[in-house]
Amino acid sequence: MERDIFEALLAADEARYQALYVQDVTALAGMLRDDYLHTHANGKTDDKDAFLTSIAAARYRFVRADRSEQRVRTAGAVALLSGHTATTLDMAGELKTIRNAFVTAWVREEGGWKLLHWQATKLPEG
Repeated sequence: MERDIFEALLAADEARYQALYVQDVTALAGMLRDDYLHTHANGKTDDKDAFLTSIAAARYRFVRADRSEQRVRTAGAVALLSGHTATTLDMAGELKTIRNAFVTAWVREEGGWKLLHWQATKLPEG
C-alpha cells in the first residue's frame, strides 16, 4: 500500500512539474486544492491565486527539476512527499539553478491526490 501511494505521489508531482514547464495554469489549478499555499525558500508564502498568477505572468519559467532523496509519510488522507530538488529556472533569459529541500502535503480526494502545500528550504552551497 505504501509503495502504491509513493508511486501515485511521484506521478502527481511529475504531472505538476510538466504543467509548470509549459506554464499550464489551467492544469495546475486542477491539481491544487483551493486552500493551497506555496512557501518559497525565501519565506514568502503565496496562496493559490497568487501562485497561479505568478506562473501566468511568466516572471520566471521552470525549465527542469531534478528531485532526489524522496520519501513519503502518510497520516490518513494526507501524505507528505519530501526530498531535495535542483530546480533550473529561466529568469528573463538567464538560467539559474536553485537547490532546496522540500516538503509537499497532498490530500487524497475522490479524483486523486491534490496538493495542499509546498514548502522549500534553501540548501547550503557545496
